[in-house]
Amino acid sequence: MPRENTIPSTFHIMVWHLLALLTACIWGSTFAASSLLIRAGLSPAEIMLFRFAIAYLLMLPFQVKGMVQRGQRFNPHDRNMLLVRLRDEGLFILLGLTGGSLYFLSENSAIKLTNFTSTVALIVSTCPILTALVHRLIWRGEHLSNRFLLGSATAMAGVTLVVLNGVFVLDDNPWVIVLSFGAALFWAFYSIILKVLDRRYSSDYITRKVFFWGVVTMLPVCLIEAYSGHSELFPLSETDGAPTLNLSLLAVPEVYLTLPFLALIASLGCFLTWNIVCKRLTVVTASNYLYFNPVTSLWMGALLLGEQATWPAIVGCLVTIGGVYMCNKKSQG
Repeated sequence: MPRENTIPSTFHIMVWHLLALLTACIWGSTFAASSLLIRAGLSPAEIMLFRFAIAYLLMLPFQVKGMVQRGQRFNPHDRNMLLVRLRDEGLFILLGLTGGSLYFLSENSAIKLTNFTSTVALIVSTCPILTALVHRLIWRGEHLSNRFLLGSATAMAGVTLVVLNGVFVLDDNPWVIVLSFGAALFWAFYSIILKVLDRRYSSDYITRKVFFWGVVTMLPVCLIEAYSGHSELFPLSETDGAPTLNLSLLAVPEVYLTLPFLALIASLGCFLTWNIVCKRLTVVTASNYLYFNPVTSLWMGALLLGEQATWPAIVGCLVTIGGVYMCNKKSQG
């Protein structure tokens, strides 16, 4: 009867886990894809702006529901509801910042400052455990089991082998470390804020808001780049000094083939599926699959950028899989 419909079956739980794994793996491939665009001449800020802007525009025609706050409709004369909407809009802005502009700027700025991207990848890979710790600090009633801690340590050991890929060289630049850690922390807070909002809003509504505020908060950065003369995509006009669109750059195959993938699949598809699995599972359980980001990045780097995978990295992949299994075994059983 009705109660049976509210309890997810083992099949549905497995579907959510597989969806979380697929999303994390696709995100892992974006490092190589973004590297292609940067080599072509786009800046990290422009890549993020195009990704989110295209995804946002494509979601508009399908946005028919809006808020699903326990079936209530928005009444502008209801002061309490108005305050709730204003508070939630502030949280949506934080989602756009932590999961969009601040995360991308921190990570890509760290990559620009170092010759050893393994340092950035390794520190950013601490995101799952940071998410669990922040979650534990906010909701003190939820404890981290010994199995989870052991699984996290195992997964991080595997990630370390994958990221270093047989070359044990790290960057000791403090700014690289701070920015990389900041990116991981920003995503952890994105996941926590998401848990608060997904109790009152649908996943597609949240995703559209993330894209909107991500574009709004990243646009000033792109304008600063353009007016300072540091943009190849928006060079300054010789007549009036205003930024113009460099269409020839968009006509480069690496650009017009890679941008749709990042916008349609890695942004529109993956942010939507990620918001869904965080609601169906938990933010901590879903975040554990982010350990697979470097694993996918390794293989996509070998495929697209000609990078080589060593035996330590291959072993690291297997260790990472075992660690994630240990973290999530309780939620499956």
